[in-house]
Amino acid sequence: MKKFSFYFLFIFIFVSLILSVDLILSNSILNYKSCMKYEKFYYELKKNCRGKYRFKKSFPIVETITDDMGLRVGKKSFPKNKDKKNIFIFGDSFTYGVGIEFEKTFAGLIEKKYKNYNVYNFGVGSYSPSVYLYKLKKILKEDLIPEKILLFLDLTDVIDEATRWQYDEKSEEIRLASSYVYETSQKKEKFIKRHFKLLNNVASYLNYHSRNLRELTNIKLNKKRKIKTSIQGSFTYLDSNSLDKRFWNENKFLKGKAILKKRLLQIAEISKKNQIEFYLIIYPWSETLEFGQKNFSWSNFASEICSQNKCNLIDAIPDFQTYKNQNKNWSTDLYFLNDEHFNEKGANLLFRSVEQNLKK
Repeated sequence: MKKFSFYFLFIFIFVSLILSVDLILSNSILNYKSCMKYEKFYYELKKNCRGKYRFKKSFPIVETITDDMGLRVGKKSFPKNKDKKNIFIFGDSFTYGVGIEFEKTFAGLIEKKYKNYNVYNFGVGSYSPSVYLYKLKKILKEDLIPEKILLFLDLTDVIDEATRWQYDEKSEEIRLASSYVYETSQKKEKFIKRHFKLLNNVASYLNYHSRNLRELTNIKLNKKRKIKTSIQGSFTYLDSNSLDKRFWNENKFLKGKAILKKRLLQIAEISKKNQIEFYLIIYPWSETLEFGQKNFSWSNFASEICSQNKCNLIDAIPDFQTYKNQNKNWSTDLYFLNDEHFNEKGANLLFRSVEQNLKK
């Protein structure tokens, strides 16, 4: 009985010590500052901010650093120089670089490669061309003119244009269709997540790597890998009747596609007027590579927009397809596990595809 009491007391003290340490760390070192600024119908990155960000529970925590314009930069980002020409990069969470330190994102690699340019990365999660148009017009009024615009078109842009963003042509203002994002941002984390971050992080880390190990084992055993499908990207390989009716219907798809095309052509027109080289860049999700574009060709859609010299198209999908054909572990090589976002290797492959097609 005494021996049992001793072990019980030891375990109790040990667990209490761990929980106490976690509680202290969670409210000090692990109490990460968010660099996201939320308004009722809009959001953007804070200016001159240094914080940390986790995109999803299974994603690594990465540092977020922003400059005086509220744009994500790296620890070793070059200061802007008025004597240099400018490159503007527009995109969403892919371009922001979720789960990756800035220097290893494709935007960070572009900045490192093109040291003779000032590189401005306007990428923020769930932004779409309506927001890019708003941002571009606003910055041009401040007499900051780029030589090149690199716009990374994402599959989510169709549904985002149909349901998420509203751009007022007269006032040239942008707003979210609802205040849902703002209201969600105001909710406090649950008690356990807020005060026991160390254990949560350890659990997430172990879960992610165990799932990754299972996936790699299945590939080695020649079992069929499971490629994540999505609501946003399924329109390329599913017919309209098979799409999730809670989010898609024929009118919503056509609306999103029409607005998307209109915004891109407006950006192309502004670029031409200001003698800016406009590049439209498309890339695949893992499901695009696995299931193709048999129902709706993303490549043909982008090509149509860039026809008649409206823009310079960089279609990175063939480069990713080549990698897939040559590498058995392509999905885990290029993408975060069970997610559409690029990991470091995927970001690097997209960067190399852009670099090879960008006019010097």
